Amino acid sequence: KSPGWGGASRFLHSGEDSDVASGVHAIQASGQLQKLLTTNSTPSPSFFKMMRFLLLFSRQGKIRLQKWFLPIAEREKKKIIRDMTTMVLARKPRTCNFLHWKDLKIVYKRYASLYFCCGLEEEDNELLALEVLHRYVELLDKYFGNVCELDIIFNFEKAYFILDEFLMGGEVQETSKQSIAKSIEASDMLQETMEEYMSKPAF
Repeated sequence: KSPGWGGASRFLHSGEDSDVASGVHAIQASGQLQKLLTTNSTPSPSFFKMMRFLLLFSRQGKIRLQKWFLPIAEREKKKIIRDMTTMVLARKPRTCNFLHWKDLKIVYKRYASLYFCCGLEEEDNELLALEVLHRYVELLDKYFGNVCELDIIFNFEKAYFILDEFLMGGEVQETSKQSIAKSIEASDMLQETMEEYMSKPAF
């Protein structure tokens, strides 16, 4: 197993993106984001409207996870994926994490060998989107334990399930890591029970 993303909190405020990190610190100082992500309340519509899509891809441009929150034609999905991987991978390490693409804001963040990239409405808060991406990484790390790219490849259904517990319809539905962990644990127990039941002979 390759080295994971342990200690994920250090990535968001790393020196690689000092301009973004300073902006995040300024917002957190006001208590808005910290209060949001440490309570069970979801963000108000005026603060974070809707995420259009979420993509996880490697440094080689290989898609590891894709989630679309609006109905999009398959041809358009392929074009978006091609554009996102091309634009993000071409950027230098110390450049800003925000892009404008057509009528959307693109927010991305690199964690070890994976890029987390999302498309936002024009009115959405880019700094909060960074925190949302970071919270998803924390949830993956909590479940897999020192998560790495191989965990996503071989357990992609778990990565999707965690994402569905965290985001619904492009909006944050649950910010508590404990609540999401309980839901995942209950799902795993149900799956194990069903597998045990199905493995028993019919008579």
